[in-house]
Amino acid sequence: MSEALEVAGCIAATAAVSAALLTSNPRVRAAGLVVGLGLATALVAGQGWDEIANLREQPLEFAAVIAAAAVVLVLGAAAMLRWPVLLPLLVIAALPFRVRLDVAGGEAVNLLVPLYAVIGAGVLATAVATLRGQTLLRRLPKPLVLGLVVVIGVYALQTIYSDDVGFAARNVGFFLVPFTVLFSLLAEATWDRRLLRLGFVVVVAEGLIFALIGIGQFADQQIFWNDKLEASNDFHFYFRVNSVFWDPNIYGRYLMLSILVAATVLLWADDRRLAFGMVGALAVTFGGLLFGFSQTTFISLFIGLAVLAALRWSVRWALVATPAVAAVVIGVLTIGGGSGESTRTVTEGHSSLVEGGVELAERRPLYGYGSASFSKAFAEAEDVRPGETTISHTEPVTVAAEQGLIGIAAYLALLAAALWTLFAGIRAVAPGLGGRFKSLGQGDRAELGPARIAMAAAFSALIVHTIGYAAFLTDPLTWALLAMGGVLAAEVGAGEWPRRAQG
Repeated sequence: MSEALEVAGCIAATAAVSAALLTSNPRVRAAGLVVGLGLATALVAGQGWDEIANLREQPLEFAAVIAAAAVVLVLGAAAMLRWPVLLPLLVIAALPFRVRLDVAGGEAVNLLVPLYAVIGAGVLATAVATLRGQTLLRRLPKPLVLGLVVVIGVYALQTIYSDDVGFAARNVGFFLVPFTVLFSLLAEATWDRRLLRLGFVVVVAEGLIFALIGIGQFADQQIFWNDKLEASNDFHFYFRVNSVFWDPNIYGRYLMLSILVAATVLLWADDRRLAFGMVGALAVTFGGLLFGFSQTTFISLFIGLAVLAALRWSVRWALVATPAVAAVVIGVLTIGGGSGESTRTVTEGHSSLVEGGVELAERRPLYGYGSASFSKAFAEAEDVRPGETTISHTEPVTVAAEQGLIGIAAYLALLAAALWTLFAGIRAVAPGLGGRFKSLGQGDRAELGPARIAMAAAFSALIVHTIGYAAFLTDPLTWALLAMGGVLAAEVGAGEWPRRAQG
């Protein structure tokens, strides 16, 4: 596929899903989701066409694969139409799972194949429900929706002059467009007590499983998948695990989410058995987190817990205590058991990438080098040898280098809109801000307040994690938290769930 077609595909795909977010017409929304996902699939297929040459040369096998994929989507959509709760639960369950595949140029990437299947089935189910006049439309906070539309629109437009159009097209096809669709699908779900409880069970259960696998890896001194991590473990005094993930830092990110959700339930539980169960789950999950040895995750988790404590007890005392405790936490991580080796090993490569990224941003301060261009621009500027890392792990620096002040403005606007959405009006349900404490079993809608607070704490922690390890809009967790947080922000204080809009 030519670069011109890839640029056109990026712009058209993001325009389609943007229209789906902005419209109040259910048929337009469904059409935008279908068209956007179809164009994203075309972008991906265009780049990977040569990679499946062997399969294409065998027409029967190729047709069988396509037919099998179609059957999976149809069966999944039918199940979602029969049991609507399946769609959000399957999305939550599939968020962590990645499959390592070769894409254009033989480059291996970790792709969310199970999640893509759920999204595809969800879009098909939504299209059918729309034709039946059963689509559930909800008015989400406008600043959040506009922030997302602006960010993906700017990213698509800046592929026009990108130094690496192919990489940008992959980001659009694999991440930005499918995750915008994911956002829309989750925003249409009815997040009532039943769904919130089931979602909580899925998140905590997966966290426990991931942690137990990580603990088992540490005990056995063996890891999965990642040869580079295995080689790194051979040369350091500490042993890092990755559970079912490729990267220990992403492993830590998902355990962090599980811990914050479980901690929220613990703080609002009115049942002793539930409270004791959460204590056990927290102990096991945190044990698994320790062996991931992700400094960024520890700092991010601390921020999330500080937000949680502030909203549960006292914002004032949290503001006083957090800086002091943060200094101790960072000091312990910096000492790294007394040798300091771990900190130098983890941070020295990142710091050079940050410095190089800042220099790139200074050279093109207004518009940057174009979407997804950091690696190529950094390698050329610093004369990096093949095989060395050229991927920035600091989201603001990446945005500044690739997209300049234009991208930074869009990025900051999205963060502001997201935080406003998650925290606006939270005083009424946050005891730490003077709100009335309502335990999880107190009232029909009592779970909505703690759920809002959990989303706010988790997203705050995620922002910190992306500053230390990037992957903001390319992680579906960001989109899921914003969708659920946006729905809960719209629903807390509302008297009823939205009516089903007629197509």
